[in-house]
Amino acid sequence: MATATLSIKPRGVTAASPSTDTRVGKYLVFQLGKEEFGTNVLKIREIMKLQEITSVPQTPPFVKGVINLHGKVIPVIDLRAKFGMPQEEYSMKAASSGDIGLLK
Repeated sequence: MATATLSIKPRGVTAASPSTDTRVGKYLVFQLGKEEFGTNVLKIREIMKLQEITSVPQTPPFVKGVINLHGKVIPVIDLRAKFGMPQEEYSMKAASSGDIGLLK
């Protein structure tokens, strides 16, 4: 999995962006390599510590497996693989904080 630093960045209304701009709000921002990505915090269900991933046969290469979250099976996606980026070794040390985010 990629090294990801999660941060929340506010995005406010400016003279150049009207108040009806749907991008206004707070965003969870993370980096994969030199690229920066973000999603609105309202789409984040939970941020949790990394846990053991159970691999699942016959899944696409970017699906690393599943985790059990409160009795629900949640797929784990490697965004580096999904976006065709160079792979890094997957380990518990890969994420600087050890946190992962779950999107709705």
